[in-house]
Amino acid sequence: PGTVKAMRDGVADHLMLTPEDREQVGNRECGNGVVIDHDGGWETQYCHMRQGSLAVKSGDRVETGTRLGRVGYSGMAAFPHVHLTVRKDGKSLDPFSNPDDGTACGAVRNSLWTDEAAAALTYARGQLLRTGFATRKVEMAELETGGLSDQAIGVNFPALVVYGWAINLAKDDVITLQLKRSGRVLAENSIKLDRPKAQYLLFTGKQRPAGGWTKGEYYGYIEVRNGTELRLSRSFAIIVD
Repeated sequence: PGTVKAMRDGVADHLMLTPEDREQVGNRECGNGVVIDHDGGWETQYCHMRQGSLAVKSGDRVETGTRLGRVGYSGMAAFPHVHLTVRKDGKSLDPFSNPDDGTACGAVRNSLWTDEAAAALTYARGQLLRTGFATRKVEMAELETGGLSDQAIGVNFPALVVYGWAINLAKDDVITLQLKRSGRVLAENSIKLDRPKAQYLLFTGKQRPAGGWTKGEYYGYIEVRNGTELRLSRSFAIIVD
């Protein structure tokens, strides 16, 4: 709990991809953000929030669980995320490994997180962020900025594409993606990673048949294997009408 000490909104969400992008940020590296005073010299700062999403203002009292805003990519952000800084008496601390702050009866507090929060923040060895269908090639920037919307697909659409977006991938992970109908594989794409990848987008698809798509249910399937270990998998479907 605490009091909103400062906030900023109105900075456009824009991925930092070039030196020119970085120059335009100027001294607004945090983008849209909130600083909360927790008393006793403690404060937290949240950065890169989505433009127009801030739900609090300076002077507001907030409690644990109060929504501050939404994840964005304002300021110095190369991908959508929230940057969290914890400070004590103006000095930044690592919330995962905090030295004794003099308030824990002489004990060293190894973490500032509650047990519940720490469990939720356990490192995920690979994760599927999004899977779906499209009618054309899918670009990473569309997924990062939320520019790709799910849509109904009709029998005359030019192509049927299935895609998968994964993060925290390891060297030698094999990603396989399939487009299927009635148990038959219509298209498949597979790749083995030569090094760890923070994120990876894979897609495959098929052009519209001469007579148009057959109405009915089509399936996508993605899996990530490393050796004999099946690390991730997901099936998903769409109705073509």
